Amino acid sequence: MFIEYTFTMDDGKGLHYRVEFDRPRDKILDKAQYPDWTELDFHQCPNCPLKTEEYSHCPVAIDAHEILLGFAEILSCKEVDISVKTPEREYFKRTDAQTGLRALIGFVMASSACPVLSPMRGMAYYHLPFASLDETVFRITSSYLLQQYFVYKKSGEFDFEFEGLREYFKEMQTLNYHFLERIRAACEADSNLNVLATLFTISSMLSLSLDRHLKEIQHLFDNSE
Repeated sequence: MFIEYTFTMDDGKGLHYRVEFDRPRDKILDKAQYPDWTELDFHQCPNCPLKTEEYSHCPVAIDAHEILLGFAEILSCKEVDISVKTPEREYFKRTDAQTGLRALIGFVMASSACPVLSPMRGMAYYHLPFASLDETVFRITSSYLLQQYFVYKKSGEFDFEFEGLREYFKEMQTLNYHFLERIRAACEADSNLNVLATLFTISSMLSLSLDRHLKEIQHLFDNSE
């Protein structure tokens, strides 16, 4: 499984990224080949379970650094043509660079070797570019319930109230905030900062108001009338 994102600017310049879903790499990498801000102990997330004795670099930072540096001189508000290709289909949208970068970075983060983000790998495998907030709520909650089904098959327990999901949103807020600190040290253009700030906002919003967002889509499943 792979994703290809192509950003085409009005002046004809373009950026192309092909990201494989599985990206195996060694735990210890040559520090001379990567920027300092990708090292594990650089603004390491307080909820990160990885140890510097075993891992030299942050898996998310290693996966994202080439993409973020490619956008270093592109303003987030700049409109571009974005095409997305997967093995099954293609998408196209003309929108601001931040929207496309957010979708791409979201896929890279969710499919990375980061243990905190590993619960998102299922959603990443069935990646949906440019998802709206309602679509995100639908996909996250549906994915969580499917994950709970597999938990139930093993343990007989099932989280019907999404308590585990709310806790996970808090974990993601912590990760997004501290990963943003890495990006601040690496990039000057606002598109890189804004995209991570937006991811932080979404996770925070869902953590605080998941019930309200679920009520907004409840009518899709109400067959009482």
